[in-house]
Amino acid sequence: MRASFMLLLGLATAAGAAESPVTPGKWQTTTTVESMTMPGMPPEMARRMMGTPMSATICITAKEAAAGPRDVIGKSNGACRYRSFSAVAGRISAVMECKTGAPTPQQIAITGSYSPTAYDIRSKMSGGAVQSVSRTMGKRLGPC
Repeated sequence: MRASFMLLLGLATAAGAAESPVTPGKWQTTTTVESMTMPGMPPEMARRMMGTPMSATICITAKEAAAGPRDVIGKSNGACRYRSFSAVAGRISAVMECKTGAPTPQQIAITGSYSPTAYDIRSKMSGGAVQSVSRTMGKRLGPC
């Protein structure tokens, strides 16, 4: 279950990378789970996951940057699709639906701000057994 949860957080992070223009290069993303519930999850496990930042560094090529986040989501092997997406004047708002093999698809509502070199989004995941709210901040570090 944790692997599915991490996949969804990563996909939400990719979606938050913003509609073009995205500056190609090395990007660092940090996601912090602010709240989480899952039936049967021991409270101490939820506490360990909340507040513990998860970071990743990725290289976004010029081709990927030009394609925008819809193509990034396409790399999820078809697991996620946008129900709505808007990135206007530095604000982003989106709703995604992700199928992870669970009986009920996960809905991820995304809101936040972006620029060509940074973003700050909140993602609320609901549907199925896992419910969570997370914050993801990303910034371009430089060339790959």
